[in-house]
Amino acid sequence: MSFRTGFPAVLLALALTLAGCLESDEADEPFWGVELPGEAAADFTLVDQHGDNFSLVDTAGKVVVMTFVYTNCPDVCPAITYQLTKLQEALGDDYGRQVEILSITVDPERDTVEHLAHWTMMRNASWPHLTSSDAMPEMAMNSSVWGPYGIYVEKMLEEQEIEVASANHSLVIMLPDNSTTAVEIPSSAFDSSATTWNLTQKGLEELQLDYNYTGADSITNISGHETNANWSWTLQLWNASNGSWEPASANATEIPLTDSVHAAWMPGNANTSQLPLPSAFTCNGHGWLMGEGSGMHCMCDEGYGWPEDDWLSCVLTEGATGYGDYGVSHSSLLYIIDQQGRLRVAWPGLEWTYRDIHHDVVLILD
Repeated sequence: MSFRTGFPAVLLALALTLAGCLESDEADEPFWGVELPGEAAADFTLVDQHGDNFSLVDTAGKVVVMTFVYTNCPDVCPAITYQLTKLQEALGDDYGRQVEILSITVDPERDTVEHLAHWTMMRNASWPHLTSSDAMPEMAMNSSVWGPYGIYVEKMLEEQEIEVASANHSLVIMLPDNSTTAVEIPSSAFDSSATTWNLTQKGLEELQLDYNYTGADSITNISGHETNANWSWTLQLWNASNGSWEPASANATEIPLTDSVHAAWMPGNANTSQLPLPSAFTCNGHGWLMGEGSGMHCMCDEGYGWPEDDWLSCVLTEGATGYGDYGVSHSSLLYIIDQQGRLRVAWPGLEWTYRDIHHDVVLILD
């Protein structure tokens, strides 16, 4: 299924003159994006991730930053969402209350209210993410939003079966001198009853590090470094939702190897900031890392996506982000709408960073 709409005159001009506009550094060009003539933005009513109706007219008196994305997108959309989280931080209290950020889906069939609620929580993307609750959501959104804003959307059916692959686990060892070593181990190396203690044992063996332990999961010595009255070996786990290492809340034998587990053993008196990010051994060789902190995620290669809630792995899986029974191709534009509801600035694709948008928003507000 595809929707094609005639571009408004202003968007046609944008498409024809885009490169020249973006490269211009003339003193009389106040915006860093493409300045638009100020036509009235088309109103629409959609539903947000909380199930509440949302109309563009409700934002009157605010500057609106509006973009078009979808959650199953494997590349550009995650990058856009990350930049918008940085924009939200940069606006802060001074400008934040005067600006509304909107993300409008181009895949309403999968981007349901329930899915958006979970996805936005995991990505720390609190601004309105809009979809349609109409019985025929694509048709409804094409007539009310995509068409008026010149967004082309095409649904592409996948013809091949995708083999489900499992995610990988990893282990980091930090020694008292802050030196680290790491290993990645596929989940196929473990049975369904395996725990983080099994990951620890296998990882130490593959790293060829001697170790001693008492009880089932209490390490007393790694590579000749034995615990004493001043310190002990402690277990840390990578929290993908906030992008940080955190102390394990249970013993290693009590932590199952579900999804992807990234574990680290380190001296208890060391600083977790010295631990390397899992980026050196994640994405499973099928992508590259982007972002930082809670926005850190793999940009997965074509045909690969994220396992559930694990933004640092790329696997072949039918349910993963960016792969399923169909894909979506769409044009992407970011609009900035002023307090009077007029289209003022446009940015294509990911030709921008949050600093560019912040600059143009502040110009309108000031």
